[in-house]
Amino acid sequence: MNEQIAVFYQTVAKQCSNAHSLRTICELVCRNLIQSFSVNHLQLIIKYNNEWKLLLELNTKGIQYYFPPIIIPTSTEYYYKNIHYYVNKTEASIDILPNYRYVLIPLKHHSAIIGHLTIAVPLESNLQPKHLTILAALLSAEITAGLIKKATKNHNVGRINAEKALLSSKEQQKSLLSYLQNMHDISFQLWRSNIMEDMLFIAVDEGKKRLNIDRMAIFLFDKQKRMHGTFGTDIHGNTVNEGYFESEIPNQWFASKTLEYKEYIAFQENTPLYHDLQQIGFGWSAYIALWDEDTPIGWIACDNLITGQPLRNYHHQLLKQYGFIVSQHILRLRAADKLIKLNHDLEQRVQSRTKELNKANEQLQKLSRIDALTNIANRRVFDETVMTEWRRANRLGLPLSLLILDIDNFKTYNDKLGHAAGDQCLRKIAATLSQVERRAGTLFARYGGEEFVLLLPGQNQQAAVNNAQRLLNAMHNLALPFPSESKKDKPIVTVSIGVSTIIPSQTTTYGDFFKHVDTALYQAKAEGKDCFRVLLPD
Repeated sequence: MNEQIAVFYQTVAKQCSNAHSLRTICELVCRNLIQSFSVNHLQLIIKYNNEWKLLLELNTKGIQYYFPPIIIPTSTEYYYKNIHYYVNKTEASIDILPNYRYVLIPLKHHSAIIGHLTIAVPLESNLQPKHLTILAALLSAEITAGLIKKATKNHNVGRINAEKALLSSKEQQKSLLSYLQNMHDISFQLWRSNIMEDMLFIAVDEGKKRLNIDRMAIFLFDKQKRMHGTFGTDIHGNTVNEGYFESEIPNQWFASKTLEYKEYIAFQENTPLYHDLQQIGFGWSAYIALWDEDTPIGWIACDNLITGQPLRNYHHQLLKQYGFIVSQHILRLRAADKLIKLNHDLEQRVQSRTKELNKANEQLQKLSRIDALTNIANRRVFDETVMTEWRRANRLGLPLSLLILDIDNFKTYNDKLGHAAGDQCLRKIAATLSQVERRAGTLFARYGGEEFVLLLPGQNQQAAVNNAQRLLNAMHNLALPFPSESKKDKPIVTVSIGVSTIIPSQTTTYGDFFKHVDTALYQAKAEGKDCFRVLLPD
């Protein structure tokens, strides 16, 4: 909306600077209102010869300009207030009807109401009276100038004074248009600032130069309702950093007027002027409130300490509009800072969660390769490792030995002592036998149920036989009691072992090799158990 308002005023300023009649200016303003804000209809009434009359209207016939102004029709196709409503109407307002929002703007000249502008915009429009304060000032100046100009044609009395008033009004118009352009330029500079400190410096430094103000300062409020300095002007007119300044909000005339009564500007003539809360002179002083909706966020303070020059009538409206512009840029950069902090916090959280997730994945990966019962490598690890070692042995022509172990009569052990005892038996056997061969590259794993495997990459048949005997000896030394009812059964838990060694080649497969080792295991079982048997591949 701010950009839309700025473009509107820039267009109006450019077009009106070349206009030479009240009718042309009124019609230009009307066309730009239609183009910029989708105005459907409007009515401009003025006080003419002490009576309220119609000067301009937009209806289904188009733009209608009347001079001399005509009596206001009592019946119309649109909703407008009764003439008696405007007699004491001094403040802008909004009426919301089923089809349109009606924005009512009083036009003032030297504090006197000289006219009323009523604009009908769509219900979804965000146009507010505050957006039209400068337009109201422009129309007021033009209407006053136009009426004076018309009066000079009909009245010779006071012709010289009328011409002076007209000249003064024209000068004010040119100054106002110049200030409008200046405010547009400042707003563009503020939009280019992405750092709060830079934006506040530009707002003060350029605001003084472009709006012809002696001194200007911006104060911001915190959540504890304390005011903090940002940038201001010293007693010599230099823009200075006043970040050191902090105080309670002073109990002064401007505080109650702007904060308590929620007015945009507080202005006072012939009042003490201050710097760092110390009185330094007399002059006019203005405080423009900065708002975030209904919440005050700060002030722009202005005075004429250095030159003592008075304010023009339209300066009040210019300063209000400037306060609105600065407020929006403060809120924009605060929102940007919050977004940056939010993104930083989010990145930190994402990094933290990523670390946690990686750690959990590592733990999960580890758990997926460890047998949950015996805490040694599981079959998945064995299947991956044996194929890797098979390919390596085939490539390098190295021997590969494999031992398969099976606990003898383990079903009987489980049936007599229970599965809890069986699980404990498996854990003890795994812990003992996994320590038998610890050289690099070897792998002892649980294959499934009561079966275990010992993979010996690079070890020949004799090394495999030696390991088989060491495994049997380890079981004897462990001497886990076996619940035997027959004298034929051994009193301790034993294992049977199948052993085989191969040098892989293009004509052999791992599947055939594993069957040889499994066959050797069954021979050991068939020949009395508690032993190992070696079977060479075909």
